[in-house]
Amino acid sequence: MRSFFIPSRIDFTKQKDKPKGYEKMIESKTNEYDVAIRPIARVFPALCSVPQSIKLVAEEIRIKCGAPLMIRTGDRNHIMQVTADSALISECISAICQNSVHTYEKDIANGFITLYGGHRAGICGSAVYSGDRLHTVKNISSLNIRIARQHYGAARDLLPLFDDVGSKGLMIIGRPLSGKTTVLRDLCRGIGGRFRISLIDERQEIAAVYDGKPCLDVGLMTDVFSGYGKSDGIIRAIRCMSPDYIVTDELGVDAESIRQLINSGVGLIMTAHADSIETALANEGIKAIVDSGAIQHIALLRNHRITAVKQIITPEVMAECTL
Repeated sequence: MRSFFIPSRIDFTKQKDKPKGYEKMIESKTNEYDVAIRPIARVFPALCSVPQSIKLVAEEIRIKCGAPLMIRTGDRNHIMQVTADSALISECISAICQNSVHTYEKDIANGFITLYGGHRAGICGSAVYSGDRLHTVKNISSLNIRIARQHYGAARDLLPLFDDVGSKGLMIIGRPLSGKTTVLRDLCRGIGGRFRISLIDERQEIAAVYDGKPCLDVGLMTDVFSGYGKSDGIIRAIRCMSPDYIVTDELGVDAESIRQLINSGVGLIMTAHADSIETALANEGIKAIVDSGAIQHIALLRNHRITAVKQIITPEVMAECTL
């Protein structure tokens, strides 16, 4: 991992040979960054003047008490000449919560707050328990703004899996920041024009529903269950929306909801954390879902490349693995 200081001024007027549609692409991708920082721009105005080249590829904005702000882009850390303290972080939390922190206590206890546009503010601090239940987090010391980006075509390599008639289960695996949510979102968009999709968006970052309307494109025939727990969302989707596929991110699905899904003939598309097929199949939670028959294919993302979709596992290859 390499780190770089962000210079105060960079001249972008000398760029040549810009591709067709370059200006529109620039506007779209820098706008994603600008929307993500909007709640905290007043607290850290320096974030607004970050060079355009960094805005285009920024993945995270890391804010830590007593440390300089850091913007992560791929394998690089760009260190800003601005240092956060506890008072500034408190201002950020207040701004993110729209000056109503108590309204977001549940989100804070869960460790993140979903922002407009599907961006997410991760939270780190001191835990406060009520009995055996995590009640809230105090003395917040770190924030991590994860920037959601819509990459059209990110799931193109997975679309052939859905050419045939009949439901198929797919699990997309990869390390953190490998692009699982991005690919899942684009897959929803790609097949959501042909199949009835029920998207269980527990963390509200796949479709980013705001005022009842998804901020991100997840497909014409995709119904979004925003904020539902995975098991609750799956059961209600099967009962109410007659989906061809249910889509959800990461694990957390109980056996009963999986049983109802299989018995109803609905396909399951989901993501999970793993850095290889072997690691995935060694995970008890993943193995249980695979053994249930809900998953027929595994797609592996590598190298922290959002659009790099590799190693599509077919049923024949899966049979060769030791379960």
